[in-house]
Amino acid sequence: MLSVFRSINSSKKLKFNDIYVFKRSRQYIVVTEESKPTHPLEFLFGTWKGKGNGYFEGIKDFVYDEELDISPDEAGRGWLYYKQKTWNPARNNANFHSEVGYIRMPGMTDKVELVLAQPTGIASIEEGRLEGTTLTLTSKDVVRTSTAKPPHIAEFKRTWKVDPKNNVLTYTFDMSTTDKPMAPHLSATLHKVSK
Repeated sequence: MLSVFRSINSSKKLKFNDIYVFKRSRQYIVVTEESKPTHPLEFLFGTWKGKGNGYFEGIKDFVYDEELDISPDEAGRGWLYYKQKTWNPARNNANFHSEVGYIRMPGMTDKVELVLAQPTGIASIEEGRLEGTTLTLTSKDVVRTSTAKPPHIAEFKRTWKVDPKNNVLTYTFDMSTTDKPMAPHLSATLHKVSK
């Protein structure tokens, strides 16, 4: 039976009835539907909502509401869709911030990449590691359009901690700008509202 699958060398995943065959390097792994592997970040899938606090030298402290949506690629290519938005409950829910992009796990190891774009003319690449259900990402590159307004963000670090049993995601976001050193900027607690 293995020789049949070896002849189909170009595919990394094959399905035969309820049996899946995955090719990893030179190994073939056979699993049934019940033991089918899940994505290492499956605990993040869904829509999360909650409240956060913002602070940074030179700005007035603020509160915000947030919605974060993380979903798998429909074609099973391994990356995740990421969409985040925040709004100000004290100002008739006026939009605060939003970003969209992709979460990538090359090789499905503990290495994680986050590629984001913001409507303010900023795009970023973050890299980090997954440890259990804690994800820590650090900016590797931040680029901006010529019309993005200063002060410009220079570096940042975000840490997500997920309690899958209680469906709670907490995070912190630290940043530096072109004129301020690295310092805490955001913290929030979100609850999963849908899968």
